[in-house]
Amino acid sequence: MSRFRRSGSQLLITLADYEEAVLESMVEQLIGLLEGDDVHATGDDPFAQWAAEMAAPSDLDISDPVIARLFPPAYRDDDKAEQEFRRFTQSAQRRTKIEQARVVLNALLETNAGRDPVVVRTTDVEAWIKTITAIRLTLSVRLGIETADDIDELEELDSDEPKGVLYGMYEWLGYFLEGLIDKLH
Repeated sequence: MSRFRRSGSQLLITLADYEEAVLESMVEQLIGLLEGDDVHATGDDPFAQWAAEMAAPSDLDISDPVIARLFPPAYRDDDKAEQEFRRFTQSAQRRTKIEQARVVLNALLETNAGRDPVVVRTTDVEAWIKTITAIRLTLSVRLGIETADDIDELEELDSDEPKGVLYGMYEWLGYFLEGLIDKLH
């Protein structure tokens, strides 16, 4: 597993090279899922971003259970209110999730393929927690985890089975989050 230690205002995470590679790949996949086909090239101009968001319909496929889990409805019983809510918030939520994932990816890319520790600045901790949680949510949907019984069934799988491998990643990310959060206190 990974080791966490504080160094001044930073947290240093020592990962094995394979752990760094797997985590990097999962973050890249999350970014790809969130970006989809629609990335507004508006630069850093907040007004241009807002105008593009208001003009463009959302292209997130909420019929995909993973997207539906990452962007849950705010108004389950009112379709019109839900559509308006998504129209005004979804692009910003999506952009924020992508930006947070990029913070994590950039820190992983600076590890020299896992030979150096990952440096997590205090200002980036929230991005790390939210990104790792989003990846875990993604895996839980793909694994069909909805109840404690589902986890019991997954724990019985052989670790060589594809679903068993995914469950191992899901569990590892849980331990990773726990270690990260424990070092914050």
